Amino acid sequence: MFEAKDLDCVFLETNLSLKKRYHMVYECIPLPKEVGDMAPIYFKKAIMESDEEWSMNKKLIDLSSKDIRKSVPKGLPYFSVDFGLQGGFAHVIEDQHSFPHYFGKVLSCRRSIYQLYSVFLTSVKSDTARTVTLMYLILVH
Repeated sequence: MFEAKDLDCVFLETNLSLKKRYHMVYECIPLPKEVGDMAPIYFKKAIMESDEEWSMNKKLIDLSSKDIRKSVPKGLPYFSVDFGLQGGFAHVIEDQHSFPHYFGKVLSCRRSIYQLYSVFLTSVKSDTARTVTLMYLILVH
């Protein structure tokens, strides 16, 4: 579907356990090929700059040789990004309350698209409608 439109896909996974209630979000975000080629560099830099300076866990976990289940200790909240066949990166979230829920989405959108999308965040209640709106904005721009 995305290949026909000359798009790459980035897969974002956020796993949180707020008050012992586990919540995981897995999203597929289409990107133009030229942005998709540069995505690993941007995500690596953003993950390295995120969270606390003195964290107990490794800031950047490389997922090119093993999957997320073998890389992040069980029960810890994490954010991961996957670039399809290239592998990806993961990051253990030290402070769940200060970690932005929109972390990967801001990096993957062009500024104009994100500004348009942020207008819809407040007006559209359904997650499915938000996803469709974001896909439409990316395909149109």
